[in-house]
Amino acid sequence: MPTPRSSHPSKNSILRTLAAAAALLAGAAGWVASRPQPSAPFDRVVLLGFDGATPAVVELLAAQGRLPALKRLMDEGAYGHMRTFHPNKSAILWTSVATGKTMVKHGIVDWTYLNENGIEVPYKDRARRTRAYWEILSEHGIPSGTINWWVTYPPRPIANGYVVSNAFRHRHDPATVHPASLFGEIAPLVMDEAAAEQEMKRLGIPRWREEDASFPLVGARNLVVSYPLYVAHDLTVDRVSDRLWQTHPVKVFSTYFRLPDVTGHLASNYADRALALDAAAREKSGTLDAATVARMDGEFARVLAPVYEWMDRTIGKWIARIDDRTLLIVCSDHGFRYVNGGYYHAPKSGDPPDGILFLYGKGVKRTRIRGASLFDVAPTILYAMGLAPARDMDGTALKVAFDDALVARHPPALIASYETAGANRAGAGAGTEVDEQVMEDLRALGYVQAPAK
Repeated sequence: MPTPRSSHPSKNSILRTLAAAAALLAGAAGWVASRPQPSAPFDRVVLLGFDGATPAVVELLAAQGRLPALKRLMDEGAYGHMRTFHPNKSAILWTSVATGKTMVKHGIVDWTYLNENGIEVPYKDRARRTRAYWEILSEHGIPSGTINWWVTYPPRPIANGYVVSNAFRHRHDPATVHPASLFGEIAPLVMDEAAAEQEMKRLGIPRWREEDASFPLVGARNLVVSYPLYVAHDLTVDRVSDRLWQTHPVKVFSTYFRLPDVTGHLASNYADRALALDAAAREKSGTLDAATVARMDGEFARVLAPVYEWMDRTIGKWIARIDDRTLLIVCSDHGFRYVNGGYYHAPKSGDPPDGILFLYGKGVKRTRIRGASLFDVAPTILYAMGLAPARDMDGTALKVAFDDALVARHPPALIASYETAGANRAGAGAGTEVDEQVMEDLRALGYVQAPAK
């Protein structure tokens, strides 16, 4: 006669059931923390990046009434200086903005060091080991549009949104855009140098010439010769941004301009000669004082004013577009500082000069932000869209910039990470050749040394 089976579950089956339930709860908790919440703090985020925009210049020109849009952001929103870091190179810094992580984590390292040591310079996305915020957003069903960001060629596919890579502005190739079907719509918006020269006259942007310089150009000569091309690139980005904002609405829109940085690299050569020589002599003798630096800051701002006024008009256009459920973020990766007889952003000693950071929108405090860094931008965007920043990010959501009531309704949460085992293999089909046009561009800016002959 068979032995009757017990009606009670065995100890092993109970343990298996408990383990399964625990796993299910852990997964659900992670899903709840990382999925967009029913009511995120904001419906939309717009991020405008301006390479090299300098706090001292912004503050001087805003006080003179020449930057009304930035003055509005300063008076009605949250504003502060944004800490940057060494090595002060754009590809590294803007990838830190996009990922919230140090270069050691995100994988885009000092290209000058790599070039000098015969190692391939990592301008392809396959070199990036961590997710950018637009990829995290896409994976959670939040559509985004990203335009002209550093280290986005070839663009990694995202399920929700689009990426117009930083190669689009100089390559007539559908492979510079994801999805490639966008290329036909935006390719006609590319501006050439001749058209840019005409636009420079209309916009009041100087056509820098060697004969007008106060000092020999030396390393800045290529910048001056190629300046209309840099203008053409930024005006192309501006036109593409305007178009895609209208035709392909997204929840998080990011676009990047570099003209303030390019112009900052040549501005010292067009400063008042007597002022510059006096400051250099004082610096050499150890008598450089704050009043002299302030005079030089004013001169630096004078030279840069036409480009900053163009930047301000661009920002003003976006202020007019957003509604009261949109968070506007304006930032730069670094500024410039007077040192060694000129204005530089990568001094060999001391901390590199801060960039700017503005947050604006309903729910943003009127306050001064202190201690923010490049690493805080990505976590803040995730928080604004109802996603939890990750503990493996090196920044944090800037809740200090938001009204207490908003933070109380949307208390910040954290998850461990958005990375998975295959994260660093995304875009593995990409080619490995270095974009020579980008290399020439970086040589002109002094980031990469010309090859020995």
